[in-house]
Amino acid sequence: MRFEGRPAGPIRALLVALAMAASGPGSGRAQSPAPAPAADETYHLKADRLSGSATSNEDVYTAIHVTVEHGTTTVTGDSARVFRQRELVVLMGDVKIIDGKTRMWGDEASYDRRARLAVLRGNVRIQEGTARITGREARFYRNENRSVIVGSPRMEDSTRILTADQIEYDRAKDVILASGNVVGVDRAESTTVHAGRVRYDRRGDYAWATQSPVLTIEESGGKSTQVRGLSMEFDNAKRAVFTVGDVQVERDQLRAKGDRGEFYQSENRALLVGNPRAWDEEGEVQGDTLEIRMAQRRVESVQVRPHAAVSYEAKGERGRGERSHAAGDTVTLFLPDQESRRAVIVGHAQSSYWPASEDSAQGGRNISSGDSIIVEFAHGRAHRATVVGRSEGTYFMAAEGDTSRAQQEERVRYRGERVIYDVDRNEVNVVGSADVTYKELRLNAERVSFNTKTERMRAEGDPVLYDGRDRITGQTMTYDLSIRRGTIYAGKTAYEKGFYYGEQIRKVSDDVLDVKNGSYTTCDLDSPHYHFGSSKMKILLHDKVIARPVVFYIKHIPVLALPFYIFPIKPGRHSGFQLPQVEFGSSSAGGKFIRNLGYYWAVNDYLDATGWGDYYQETRWIAHAQTRYNKRYRWSGEINSSFEHTLVSGADRWDLFGRHFQTLGPNFTLTAQGNFANSSNYLRDQTIGRSVLLRVQRNLRSSLSLNKSWSGASLNFGLLRNQDLDPERGGPPEIEQRLPAVSFSLSARPLGHLARGKEPARLPWLSSTVFSLSSTLLSERNRFFEARAESTVVLDTLGTPVDTTVRFVDVTTARTAVSHNMGLTDVRTLLGFLKVSPNMSYTEVFVSRDAAGNRNQRAGVWRGGIDMNTAFFGTFRPSLGPLRGIRHVVTPSVGLVYQPAYPKLNYRDANGNLKPRFTGLSTSLGGLESRAMTFSIRNDIHVKWGSAAQPKVINNLIQLSTSGSYNFLAARQGQKPLSDLSSVLTLRPTDRGLISMGFTHNPYDGKLLSFRVSSGLFFQGVRRAEQREEERVDLGPGAQAVAAPTGWTPAGLLPAGLPWTFGISMSYTGSSSRLAAGGYSPWRSSTTTNASLGLNPTTNWRVDYSAQFDFKSRQMISQNYSVRRELHCWEAQFTRSISGGITEYYFKINVKNLPEVYYEQGSRGLRGFGGIENAF
Repeated sequence: MRFEGRPAGPIRALLVALAMAASGPGSGRAQSPAPAPAADETYHLKADRLSGSATSNEDVYTAIHVTVEHGTTTVTGDSARVFRQRELVVLMGDVKIIDGKTRMWGDEASYDRRARLAVLRGNVRIQEGTARITGREARFYRNENRSVIVGSPRMEDSTRILTADQIEYDRAKDVILASGNVVGVDRAESTTVHAGRVRYDRRGDYAWATQSPVLTIEESGGKSTQVRGLSMEFDNAKRAVFTVGDVQVERDQLRAKGDRGEFYQSENRALLVGNPRAWDEEGEVQGDTLEIRMAQRRVESVQVRPHAAVSYEAKGERGRGERSHAAGDTVTLFLPDQESRRAVIVGHAQSSYWPASEDSAQGGRNISSGDSIIVEFAHGRAHRATVVGRSEGTYFMAAEGDTSRAQQEERVRYRGERVIYDVDRNEVNVVGSADVTYKELRLNAERVSFNTKTERMRAEGDPVLYDGRDRITGQTMTYDLSIRRGTIYAGKTAYEKGFYYGEQIRKVSDDVLDVKNGSYTTCDLDSPHYHFGSSKMKILLHDKVIARPVVFYIKHIPVLALPFYIFPIKPGRHSGFQLPQVEFGSSSAGGKFIRNLGYYWAVNDYLDATGWGDYYQETRWIAHAQTRYNKRYRWSGEINSSFEHTLVSGADRWDLFGRHFQTLGPNFTLTAQGNFANSSNYLRDQTIGRSVLLRVQRNLRSSLSLNKSWSGASLNFGLLRNQDLDPERGGPPEIEQRLPAVSFSLSARPLGHLARGKEPARLPWLSSTVFSLSSTLLSERNRFFEARAESTVVLDTLGTPVDTTVRFVDVTTARTAVSHNMGLTDVRTLLGFLKVSPNMSYTEVFVSRDAAGNRNQRAGVWRGGIDMNTAFFGTFRPSLGPLRGIRHVVTPSVGLVYQPAYPKLNYRDANGNLKPRFTGLSTSLGGLESRAMTFSIRNDIHVKWGSAAQPKVINNLIQLSTSGSYNFLAARQGQKPLSDLSSVLTLRPTDRGLISMGFTHNPYDGKLLSFRVSSGLFFQGVRRAEQREEERVDLGPGAQAVAAPTGWTPAGLLPAGLPWTFGISMSYTGSSSRLAAGGYSPWRSSTTTNASLGLNPTTNWRVDYSAQFDFKSRQMISQNYSVRRELHCWEAQFTRSISGGITEYYFKINVKNLPEVYYEQGSRGLRGFGGIENAF
């Protein structure tokens, strides 16, 4: 607040006049004239009459019509009185003071020289130029150099007015202080200030208003804005106002508040900081800082930053009660016509919209976010919102608070480069890489429009619709969310490795598509090698495609027409006939046949069953059944069976196999297996399609096992039945049964231990001594053929017996045994390099019948021993070519074994031979004394091979070990003390194979008693480069199929990655045994070789060959070769097998992903593409 006049001028004039009057003569007596004043103190006094009187207390002088002149200052009055003793001068009656352009009027003026106080009273008026000051009294304090105007003082110039209860001027500081009902009016700025106190610094042109200040800004049209606060500051030079403390702004219906306000008139803007908030009857805006922009004294915009938030709710007379909320780093609200026209939210922008209560029953709540949001208003309500930059949002189709529909995920999620929400049209337009999701539906396009009232979507610009696992593309797409129906124009989709195209694809239900003028193919080329064309197609998703009529095209040439056709597209496990697995063929031994005609039944997620049949022309039929079940971590198993009926003889044969595994509890499992057949030849029949592995299996084994383990023990209960389908007389049992076999064992544990944490040591000198205990219960029942001599003796011509006929008797034996085994073992190191391991064990057996026929027998045996071993090595670095180093490790060991003699554990049979009584059990007990030494030595060669910077270490390149024993009781037993020496040599020249050889020699004559060698090598070429990363992204077959322009290769049909593979294995075994009469038997040997070869000369060709050769008979046992050719979406194969005099072949050409479309000849049992296995 500023005034144009200089209050100092009239004040100085009044002081000069009164000071001159106060220096007049004393009262009552004449006095000499006062000394002449200095040049600047020259006064001229005029009066019509001058008189005086004197008393003892006071001299009084009176002047009538007085005029005082001093320089440019003139003071006049009707009369004047001078009080000499009190040094007081009083002018009365129409006092007027003129000083240049300054004029002062009053009814009375006085000057107290002692107090240096000048007072102008009664209708005080001061004027200088256009500035006017009025009041009842003006006081001028010369000592303090200040003046005070009281009595409704008023200061006014051409544009400003100041009124107050009191106005004070400090001349030294050049500060004006107005207090008490201060009112300042600036007509030029159309502003008014009300305050209890105003302080004005004239030098700084700065003012402060306190005590409930109110700033009022008048506007055209009669409206005004009021600003309140605890204090206000006015920077007149900058035309700025600062309000501090509980700032409140009011304008019509608009309200704002904050901790501090800043108003810049020259910039036409205002700031509110400190939790600012602005609101009216329809909404509010808040944030950290609120800025108001003005234009032509009207609010043009309101900006909040940061943490800005805007809420809006339309009133009934201006809308339907819609609500909206926006938040962001910065919110700018534009009000060009005193109404909200546009709101711009920038930075982490978020916007929410709630429809009117009348509309909310149908949903409509919308939430969006992006880099920035522009909200446009019309007629006092939001009618459009535009989200720009990383735009996304959610439209809630359910009414707010409707939990029943909300639980059904009734919402549409969308994202794109820009989102436009048109409230008037009830449309959400997503523009630029649009992505819209509703439940399991997902729609991608360049532009997607969604009508929130009709719940219909329209997509343009390469739209792609995902419905669960399904994917459809086209040129234009429409979709109705309420009924889940839609239409795709020029659409393309893929299901289960098949591609579908139609001029118009219409979704008529959740799982049904109608296609007009469509085509179907599994070829992923833009111009497919083949396709099926149809004018009408119905796609039952994840089930089948029904087309009528159907024309089969190769390229664009029609080759076959059908009135209708059904294409199965059901994924995963599902029930149905196994038509693609049906085999029509013939073989040289079995004639013509049909195999694998069956049905698969997917019972549930854990169980399935398959039944199929084989028919062999005029000979027999076979029925097969398979059931499988599996529940993870609980149980699993299968049952397989078959039944054969021979048409000619009427004979029946069957087999049954099953296995089961189940977890009964923690560390508690059940395992069972059953294998049964009524004919030993049924399983080896080569003409019924069984694998070689099943044909050579000649045992039927059934078992049941219960296993339970604890932290320190374990228990096993088992049942076993094993039947030999080709028993040898005098050989192992034909049927072996264990009913039951029970074993219990304690985990090995040391007798003592060292200190463990806070636990003290217990028998620490026994911490390496380990104790073990196990017990076994075994009940055996065996059936075998026993050789027995006939009582009839055959004599030669001299009467000498030359032969005794032997017959084999079917014998069944049964016995039960219980055994206990206890052991102590210790391991210690002596002298720092020698490991010593003493051991002792005790075995006790209880049997129901021993080998001598005695019932309920018991025996116990203890034995002891000690083992010692060490190791030493040497390292050599010859640096010969790539050989960088050699390490030779030698490990010798020796052991002593002792068992005392137990004569009662042996018996003599009918021929006088000494035999043990306790045999055939899990633990055999011998009664002979034993004193022996075992010894061995092992040599390991390790090498370091390759470059000096990165050499490769080959461990155990060469291993050679030799072992034997020495019997200290050999002389007593009539034997030689040194046993045969056994040696094993192993070579590992590559990671792909090894060579192992075993030798057994007689140490006394060097005779080679046995020799075996086995070797296996497997080689492969360098793997081709892996697929590019983008081609291996798991989008699903359908998704990859339509992701133009990238091609698609169906999963599971990738070309082989290896250019070639080769594997070969060979085994040789030869032996010669000692004869009782001396010498050795002839050398007997056998040799077998297996080889396999696989070639991939190109990515589309593959050749496989395998063979088995018997060197002894010099015969090829079997040969198999296969040739496969991939033709993009087609494939062809030819397979030939020669085995056991039976020759078969198979040829087929088919569509890869449509097995129903094929042509084949031969035995389909050979349909596999072959393979390369590591035969070693």
